[in-house]
Amino acid sequence: MKVKTKLQLVLLFVAAVCILLTGWQAFRYSRTTIESITYARLTSIREMKKKQIESYFRQMHNQSMTLASERTTQEAIDAFSAGLESLRTSHTPEEIRALLRFVATSARLDPVTDSYQKALLSYHSTFSTYAKRFGYRDIFLADAETGDILYSTSGNAEVASSLLRNTSTLAHAFKQAREGGMNDSSYLVDFAAQDAMSPPVAYIAAPVLRANKKIGVLLFELSIRDINALMTSGAKWQDEGLGVTGETYIVGEDFLLRNDSRFAIQDSAAYYQRLERLGTDASTIARIRSKRTTILLQSARTKATLDALQGNTNTCLVKDYQGISALSSYTPLDIPGIHWVILAEMDAREAFASVDALRDRIFVVGILLLLLAFVIGLVFSRMISRPLVALTAATELFGKDGVYQRVPDSSSDEIGLLARTINRMNEGMSENTELLRKEIDERKSAEDELRNSREELRSLSTHLQSVREEERQGVAREIHDELGQALSSLKLDIALMKEELHHAPEEAERRIASMSELCDTTIRSVRRIITQLRPRLLNDLGLTAAVEWQAEEFQERTGIECTLSILPEEITLDDERSTAIFRIFQETLTNVSRHANATSVNVELRLDESGVTLEVCDNGRGIPAQQIHNPKSFGLLGIRERAHYWGGSVAIEGEQGRGTTVSVYIPGDFL
Repeated sequence: MKVKTKLQLVLLFVAAVCILLTGWQAFRYSRTTIESITYARLTSIREMKKKQIESYFRQMHNQSMTLASERTTQEAIDAFSAGLESLRTSHTPEEIRALLRFVATSARLDPVTDSYQKALLSYHSTFSTYAKRFGYRDIFLADAETGDILYSTSGNAEVASSLLRNTSTLAHAFKQAREGGMNDSSYLVDFAAQDAMSPPVAYIAAPVLRANKKIGVLLFELSIRDINALMTSGAKWQDEGLGVTGETYIVGEDFLLRNDSRFAIQDSAAYYQRLERLGTDASTIARIRSKRTTILLQSARTKATLDALQGNTNTCLVKDYQGISALSSYTPLDIPGIHWVILAEMDAREAFASVDALRDRIFVVGILLLLLAFVIGLVFSRMISRPLVALTAATELFGKDGVYQRVPDSSSDEIGLLARTINRMNEGMSENTELLRKEIDERKSAEDELRNSREELRSLSTHLQSVREEERQGVAREIHDELGQALSSLKLDIALMKEELHHAPEEAERRIASMSELCDTTIRSVRRIITQLRPRLLNDLGLTAAVEWQAEEFQERTGIECTLSILPEEITLDDERSTAIFRIFQETLTNVSRHANATSVNVELRLDESGVTLEVCDNGRGIPAQQIHNPKSFGLLGIRERAHYWGGSVAIEGEQGRGTTVSVYIPGDFL
């Protein structure tokens, strides 16, 4: 690769790294900021709606208790009860209900229903005015002893029927007030559907007391429309800061909505299509279509509602009841008698739209900057490589045919300095060449003289060879006569020593056996230490076999039962990550054996598209929370550092008396 190409690649690489790092930091910071702002806005809207809903129900409770304590209400119960009792002496319940329907629609007195109609003329205007003023659909008066419905502002057909043998929502509210304590309180029953076409209703019941005795029950019928109007904001979600996809909604403990879904209101066709894709029951979708409401029909069993119904307040990213990723802010509602939660949510796609646009803009700008870096690199590489090419050409011709070419040295940088150095070298080489020619002539004359002297030396060499042979014969004779005898004597001494060993053979054999056993023990120790430092299984058979071997060795050594699960059965990673995961596994087992007091360990090693996960769970005493991040816990610190080196994460959870779970995740495309 030429220098010019190398310079261009280096400039492109540096530019790409700078663009990537800057863009990534900008993207992450923007996303975190937008997420925090969105959660804060959703929480603010949620709290505002929460206060409005709780205030609405407090007002309902106060009004019911106030009206129930009025003397007018006590007198009305007496009057309606007396009128109804007089009718029972001569009419059946069906006839009474027919007569009362006539009374409710007649403007003249009827002798048959004279006493009841007088009570109606005396008290109906008071209760009907109260219902209209405060927005109640109906107000009932019921006898506490018989359970009979004595009066209804709407002339309800159930007047004169008993609630004691009824299972309706109205009867449930009546029984709560009738069977409750003698304290000054009211009872709320959650909303329930009445029939196929009527909207859901709820009831607030308050006992009517006289002289510490319950003489009747006052019941308010509440419509869901008021709550629905409050939660849907009159279809002005954007004015409240909820954007295009944000909404607030209430969920009961049955996981059903208590107000209409925004999506069903503003785009019902797309809403129904999403329900069908989610696999919602066809009959439920049909009821939503026919009633044109999602109240008590749309299920919202999500992570957020489950957590809120358990009494928690939080913000998190969840899948909403339509299966769409959304930012959710949720909290329980404080309403006596019912268990509701309120949520404010916005689609993550809308919340992060500006961040996604920034990401695309960074990508485009990055491409343009890379093109600019390429052009700049091309220009500078040519400027730098041009004098280098000239130097290369001069170097290739250096000394050919005795020619030493001069290189241009006009620049003042390092390349110009190199050119001047080469020119000086050329001048020096030219001078040295002339000197070398003279030396060659002188050496030729010297070679002639050397040839003559060589003949003389050859004769001398023949003489010296004969002298050398004589010396060799003398040395050989001395080795044979002196060293040969000495070696024979040494051999005899060794034989005699061998015979002397036979006098104590048992001691010699024990010593030899002891030395052999010591050698075997040393070899085994060396092998064991080498295996602990790095088992050959990790190199020869891979991570899966090494983990299985370590689990078996741990169980044999400690007696702690070790259950292993690996998915898939064969996991193949590069040497560095395999070593990291294996060392983490070793360190985790070491901590279990030293500190956990466990009897069993469950190990799970998983590989998926995102990376590899190692999870070790024991049934020991459970690591204390303060110990997890103790700077002196060097084992846990080593585990985190190994995982952090590969961009991974470590989660450690402990529960007193129920064990500790260590989860290690290392990302990467290993499949």
